[in-house]
Amino acid sequence: MRLAYIVHQYPPHSLGGTEVYTASLARTLTGSGHEVHVFCPQAAQQAAPTDGVHLWSMPAPPVGAEGPVAQFWHTFRHRGIEAEFARFLDAVRPEVVHFQHVQGVSARLIEMAAGRPRVFTLHDYWAFCLNSQLLRDDARVCMKSRPTDCVNCATARPDLRRLRRLRPLVALPLAYRNAYLRQAILSADLLIAPSEFLRAQYIQHGFPAAKILTIENGLDMSRLHTDQGDLPSPPARPHFGFLGSLAPTKGVHVLIKAFNRLPPDTALTIYGSDRACPEYGAQLRALAQHPHIRFAGPVAFDRVGAALNQMDYLVVPSLWYENSPLVIQEAFGVGVPVVASRLGALAEKVRDNETGRLFEPGDADALARVLTELVQHPELRSTFQARITPPPTMTKHAELLLGLYRRLGQHPVAAPPTDLDTQAE
Repeated sequence: MRLAYIVHQYPPHSLGGTEVYTASLARTLTGSGHEVHVFCPQAAQQAAPTDGVHLWSMPAPPVGAEGPVAQFWHTFRHRGIEAEFARFLDAVRPEVVHFQHVQGVSARLIEMAAGRPRVFTLHDYWAFCLNSQLLRDDARVCMKSRPTDCVNCATARPDLRRLRRLRPLVALPLAYRNAYLRQAILSADLLIAPSEFLRAQYIQHGFPAAKILTIENGLDMSRLHTDQGDLPSPPARPHFGFLGSLAPTKGVHVLIKAFNRLPPDTALTIYGSDRACPEYGAQLRALAQHPHIRFAGPVAFDRVGAALNQMDYLVVPSLWYENSPLVIQEAFGVGVPVVASRLGALAEKVRDNETGRLFEPGDADALARVLTELVQHPELRSTFQARITPPPTMTKHAELLLGLYRRLGQHPVAAPPTDLDTQAE
């Protein structure tokens, strides 16, 4: 089949879960003899891939050079990208178009691809949440998503806070955004949610249940089986680990506070970059009092398996509604139990006292108690390992998607409504 994948960023420029998943899926399908084209605004910033995937290059939209109105508009509409996508469709003529993410690209691309099967994977909450994470500007989980409630997040920057006095007016473009995204996304023939929790969130926000299929993301197992190489050995056992970006929403400070209370013959390695949040990174280092807390920096894409294999437990202390964290799949792929916040899809992915442990999000005392129990009962690790079900391989996942693509292709695709469409500037 001739397939098109649309995504906002792509490795190695960005190594987020959506980007890694898209690249792995594209590479797997190419290896199976399919013709795969990836449309991505960031493509011009990197070398063309050498794995047979066709990456469509184009100049990326400028970052930071626009005013707040243009920045907001270009998070979901961009005339230049739409024109380039029209050229892409004419040149590639894909049989199926699968949208992975269109934030910072243009939601209108979904409607432009009418006339062929269109699939949209819901990787986060972007369709009804400006910051995609259902997290308020005060770092608390958001239980509402009305446009008037979203004004605080939209005006979080100090230079924009004066606009909160005009809350009803500021809420209008936010309401338009949500309505437009809903219409555009629903014009796709099938929506895929990688977790039941995320599917339920979309249904709660008015998306039709019949149109959303839960399919767990596949995992490329081949890149996880690498030797330790130059990674430093853990200074003590049991060895706990964190792997992800050093950002407040990831809850690393909760982990450090908890770990400071553990005995000195234990170890914690924190893999991740604080480039996006350097002040938070400095706070974490100042907070660490345990002698065996190590900050090891970001781990290379092909060294993730080696880093996880050194751990007795992976800890995921996130403070937001994670959807389907790639790092949990990776940990289970190499047989490492997980300790995670009892929040969002984390409680779906990690079965408490079966494949790991859960604790109340943000509660360092609760996490310290869980970690202490694991230290005092080392036999629990092998018990948890025996109950881990490996995630679906990317090969099996790709086969499932191909079956969906073919079934969608057997039915005529109706043109989407255009009542909310406008011309992007």
